[in-house]
Amino acid sequence: MSGDVVGLLSTDAQRLCRRVDRVTVKGSKSPIDLYTFDEPTLVSQGGTVPDDVDFSSIRSNESFFSIIRPRTTAEFRMEFEQAISLYLGGIDGSLADWEEAKHRLDRCLEMEPFDGPARAIKTYIEEASVIPKEMRRRWKGYRALEEK
Repeated sequence: MSGDVVGLLSTDAQRLCRRVDRVTVKGSKSPIDLYTFDEPTLVSQGGTVPDDVDFSSIRSNESFFSIIRPRTTAEFRMEFEQAISLYLGGIDGSLADWEEAKHRLDRCLEMEPFDGPARAIKTYIEEASVIPKEMRRRWKGYRALEEK
């Protein structure tokens, strides 16, 4: 989902989201931030939400979000946020450090081996690394999505 959509969510719901990329979409020249929603899952499915939780007894956002937490750990989310910041390199891409971003994504994948966003960005960095350095210097802090 876009950063604009995330901005419409409550602060609590935003805690379940994480920025995964900055892109331009086909037909647009303005980059947008993309987010994923780290859906909470039941303990029986490897998550953190008690299987026997009684949702009807939850009366406030505070109590809801004390029970319903992202499926990823705080440590993972911090590491991923650092990786994405290093990958994007600031508003213009000039601070990008893809080697360190890749290293941090590797650590993320040790914690969450099947995390799609971490795998996708790592793959993009690896594929872009074969591009001559002169062309990589043109990184502007976002990439163009060719398909929807």
